[in-house]
Amino acid sequence: CTKVVPQYDFRLRPWYQDGIAAGKAAWGKMFTSLIDKKVKMMATQPVIDNDGNVIALVNATLTFSQVHEFLQKLKISKSGEAFILNRSGELIASSATTDPFIQNDNDSEAIDALDSKNPLLRLASQHLIDRFGDLNQIQNTSLLNFDIDGKQQFLQVVPFSDKYGLDWLILVVVPQADFMGRIYANTRITVALCLMALILAIVLGLLSCELIIRPVRRLKQAATSLSMGNWEQKVKEVPIDELAILAQSFNQMTEQLQKSFVELERKNIALQEADKFKDEFMKNISHELRTPLNSIICSLKLVLDNFCDSPEEETELLQQADKSAIHLLDLIDELLDLVQIKEGKLIIEKKLVNLSECLSEIIDSQQPLIQHKNLQLYKPNMSKSIFVEADPTKLKQIFLNVIDNAIKFTETGSITVNVQIKPGVNTYDIDQIPIVVVTIKDTGIGVEPSKQYQLFQSFVMLDGSTTRAYSGCGLGLAISRSLMELMGGNITLESAGKNQGTTVSLSLPVALQTSDYGENLTTLI
Repeated sequence: CTKVVPQYDFRLRPWYQDGIAAGKAAWGKMFTSLIDKKVKMMATQPVIDNDGNVIALVNATLTFSQVHEFLQKLKISKSGEAFILNRSGELIASSATTDPFIQNDNDSEAIDALDSKNPLLRLASQHLIDRFGDLNQIQNTSLLNFDIDGKQQFLQVVPFSDKYGLDWLILVVVPQADFMGRIYANTRITVALCLMALILAIVLGLLSCELIIRPVRRLKQAATSLSMGNWEQKVKEVPIDELAILAQSFNQMTEQLQKSFVELERKNIALQEADKFKDEFMKNISHELRTPLNSIICSLKLVLDNFCDSPEEETELLQQADKSAIHLLDLIDELLDLVQIKEGKLIIEKKLVNLSECLSEIIDSQQPLIQHKNLQLYKPNMSKSIFVEADPTKLKQIFLNVIDNAIKFTETGSITVNVQIKPGVNTYDIDQIPIVVVTIKDTGIGVEPSKQYQLFQSFVMLDGSTTRAYSGCGLGLAISRSLMELMGGNITLESAGKNQGTTVSLSLPVALQTSDYGENLTTLI
């Protein structure tokens, strides 16, 4: 319905004048509507033109009875209540059924919380004033408690404000009895349920005790049998899932222990064999060190004691001492290289190296020894350059070790050196990089297939007779393999057996941008 208010001018109303005076978005003061006599509050926003003049006022109305009805719908607790106060201590809304405002003829007046007939509100407000001195001092959410007739009450106060001038306090009061009554009831139910569960657990425990103990007893017997070395002992699976898993795990453990025991025995035999080879190695090293030292000492002693009949004989002895010293130095260098490789301290200085030149240089240096033993040498044409990224000194050392072994262990026949370019293996989803493969094949004493793997192991020799029959300590191939791997290459050995000759293959990636090997990747150079 429509109600007419005589001589009503909204410009004279307090909410309008407050909104104009604020000059910005703001909440006005509480007022009583002339139409429905309800307490309300206006949110106003002036509309200002380009000259700064107020040309209109936009407003929205908040009716406190709606807030009051909202609080009444809240389910706080059996006896708990919620209140909203302003900073002056006046009641704005309440979850209680009573109206928070006193109705006069033409106006409604807010009730001071301290004068409220509601004891919860009155005593809660008094407690806040006693605690903080002034309601304006409450800036943060606080959880408090106070007594009413010896009954403890919990009080939570929450400041509620915004940037437009709203500044209220929200109070929630809940008697302790509302909490404890439910807690006591839950406690009684919990105790009853616990007693029932205890009785049920005892009954079930007695019934299942035998079902559990029997397989556990069998498991204990199996463990005792296992400790006595009976590897064939097995535990039968039971219908209980957990014990079935335990039995299965026990059987797996038995199998694993048996495998571990066999592996330990194998490793123990291998260690004993390695220890034997190490002793043999130390004996051979001692022999290899003493031989050049004795030669040096004898040669120098003959020269120093003037036993030489001519300067030529003296020169020959000094040359022999020099050769023995160089051999001794090479042996020591091999030992030092092996130690550095084992400790991971060997430094490889990789650079572009012409493999053809390195190989030709080593072959040429060994020509006199090959001719001295009347061996045939077949070598490729080294006119084309093949570049690889490697340490030139170490690469020459590898070639020298392999070719020297071929000469040393070949009494008659020939030594053949081949160089081939082969396609690489694509393992990283990039273009294949060709590899250069150098093979040194001899017709010497060969190696039994069962013993070939030992040649690349440190401190391991095939047998003492081979080492005594031929000079050297047997470290060349072990060092060569480690050096090749450090330079990104590989070394392999093949032999059909004793007196069947040996083929050693060395492979390295080709440096594509600098190599001149033509289009045919499998052509012999």
